Amino acid sequence: MLFRSAFCEMVGFTADELIGHTNPLPYWPPEFAGEYGARQTVRLSGNHVPPREGYESVFMRKDGVRFPVMIYEAPLIDADGRQSGWMASVLDITERKHAEELERVQREKMQRTGRLITMGEMASTLAHELNQPLSAIASYTTGCLNRLESGRFEPDDLRAALGKLGVQAQRAGHIIRRVHDF
Repeated sequence: MLFRSAFCEMVGFTADELIGHTNPLPYWPPEFAGEYGARQTVRLSGNHVPPREGYESVFMRKDGVRFPVMIYEAPLIDADGRQSGWMASVLDITERKHAEELERVQREKMQRTGRLITMGEMASTLAHELNQPLSAIASYTTGCLNRLESGRFEPDDLRAALGKLGVQAQRAGHIIRRVHDF
């Protein structure tokens, strides 16, 4: 009687509303009644081997609220070794499902945060790597402009500085290509 009482409390129906009721059972959501009825037919045929680990399903409370359950079934075998019925344990797994959903959401948030941290680290590294050749380019350009404005320069001096400027521009380009390839 205690188990029946616990089940009645779970689904919100009284024992009188459930005992002797035929398919579809009142705690079966209408959208699953066909599937559950077919499962019941197989179960009652005696050819059903229930999964040892149980199976998840959805029941409906008297007020229409659906909730997830875990069902464990076992055949009832009489003294002569004949199956005379079924025994089932039904657990409301609403809290477990809620905890799993919270865990999934938290995991997704952590993954997003991890990706943002990685992107930030990559941006910082990229900025640092690009800053060096760009600073050198700016320095060589300023030096060349200063020499040109002073009027006191040798073409070979400018040629050497412009060559170094080109090397630094290529270095910056290689950094960008590496990032693009990555």
